[in-house]
Amino acid sequence: MEQIIPVETGAEAFIELLNANGVDYLFLNPGTDTFPVHEAILKFKALGKRAPDIILCLDESMALAAAHGYFMVSGKPQVVLVHADLGPQQVGGALHNAQRGRIGVVLCSGRVPANFEKNRTNQVHWLQEQFDQSGVVRNYVKWEYELRSNENIHQVVQRAFQIASSEPCGPVYLCLPQDVLVEKISGVKIPAVSRFAPASAQQADPALLLEAASMLIEAENPLLITGYSGRNPQSVAPLIELAEILNFRVIDSPIRMNFPNTHPLYCGFDPNPYLEKADVILVIDQDVPYIPSQVKPKFEAKIIQIDIDPLKENMPLWGFPVDLLIRADSNKTLPALNRIIREKTGLEHQAHAQTRFQQIQLEHQQMQDKWRQMALNKSAQRPISPEWLCRCIDEAIDQDTVLLGEPVSNRAALLRQVHRTQPGTYFQSGGSNLGWGLGAALGAKLADPEKTVVTVMGDGSFVFGCPTAALWAAAVSRTPFLCIIFNNMRYNAPSLVLQQNLNKSGFSTKSGNWIGIDINPSPDYAAIARACQAYGQIVDDPAELPSALKNALDQVRGGKAAVLDVRIAVS
Repeated sequence: MEQIIPVETGAEAFIELLNANGVDYLFLNPGTDTFPVHEAILKFKALGKRAPDIILCLDESMALAAAHGYFMVSGKPQVVLVHADLGPQQVGGALHNAQRGRIGVVLCSGRVPANFEKNRTNQVHWLQEQFDQSGVVRNYVKWEYELRSNENIHQVVQRAFQIASSEPCGPVYLCLPQDVLVEKISGVKIPAVSRFAPASAQQADPALLLEAASMLIEAENPLLITGYSGRNPQSVAPLIELAEILNFRVIDSPIRMNFPNTHPLYCGFDPNPYLEKADVILVIDQDVPYIPSQVKPKFEAKIIQIDIDPLKENMPLWGFPVDLLIRADSNKTLPALNRIIREKTGLEHQAHAQTRFQQIQLEHQQMQDKWRQMALNKSAQRPISPEWLCRCIDEAIDQDTVLLGEPVSNRAALLRQVHRTQPGTYFQSGGSNLGWGLGAALGAKLADPEKTVVTVMGDGSFVFGCPTAALWAAAVSRTPFLCIIFNNMRYNAPSLVLQQNLNKSGFSTKSGNWIGIDINPSPDYAAIARACQAYGQIVDDPAELPSALKNALDQVRGGKAAVLDVRIAVS
């Protein structure tokens, strides 16, 4: 039932609407135009009224990364507030990550006063006005709006939350002009939030599921490729069940923890060795199932796609061929598909699936043994081998640890060596902007304070992630996490592309002089950590890794963020 709550300003109305939507934190990077919100929150708390806690973020992109991390772990849409004009620009690539990662977040910013004679009190009010402030973010959001009146603030804010949290989730943008926030009003309508709930995610057409089941049952060499189905932790169990009913190979190139990489049907994260041999391919919630310039399915292969976002409508060019396209929530669809397959599977199919299982199980064990040996063979290598570092991380953390991965060129080593078996314990940003991992770790810890949070990243990503802002906020908000830097003292991704394009003929490769790529000598990232009230240590001896990891985790469990600057070999 709609109710009217007394308030005195538009900013107070905004806070009451955040309260109605269960917002616990406001990720804030302030400006001269955000002061009405500060005052409203302080007033509410002084009067003993509920209001979100402010997480002061010393950088805009780190604020959005923190909201990103919170949403990933909690599933609750978050709110970010930055200043007018340059605030949305400074958010930068973090908004790209939220878009591609399908993150429900309401990004708000101020806008300079329109009232020329009364409210423009600073020279900057002229400098910070643009013709189309929303244009900066329009390509990256599901919806954008500029609040023009407090008469409909309740409708506007509620719509922002509803769109952000409806599948496929994503960021929305709400511009809050200073004139509207300071306007004197007597009350705000609070809608019945349950009547503006997220749209129910689509369920699959039963006829299409029957067709998909028949294809999968008759397959001789089926292949499953998944990417972000684990955004719903409840989807992991039915995905395992599906794989086990028919015993097919699972390729998991995860943005989330979709399928345990210890399972005997897990065949790694690269589809290339299996794609050309597969006769039926089931793609679940995957943006790029394979790279056509590297390998393609055979022409006669049947391809089934189950995806909440099957057409990738915000990607200008996609174009992967599909025989059976099912727009549906995999979390709801997989149990239904499993029931159909069980009903249709005969003894002959079961016997054939069991034979297939024995072969895949053998392949899985050989793959795991090979990967393990890769790490052990390099356990004494200096600089430290990324494979050995990842093996040590695997042995140091438990299966309930929340692991955030941003290691870029060392992603393969991480996926080979670190075992994840529990839903909701592995995350990547979903996008391509680096610098996500520090802020995201802060948000993940806020969302689940009882969990140990570990974030891994390259040295370039650490710098991009605004470490001063993130580590300072971790100390102030008491949200400790462990950051492990894979420090190869270079932007390795550009060097790999350079080598791929020029092979050994390029001057960089011949000379070993990676101009514009090497970060040498390396900054002392451990000292930066210590300057922000965190624990910091440089590790360059592989024998010290186990004890260094244990000590750093002890620091985190004792309430202090920690940074391990691990000097690794170039991979």
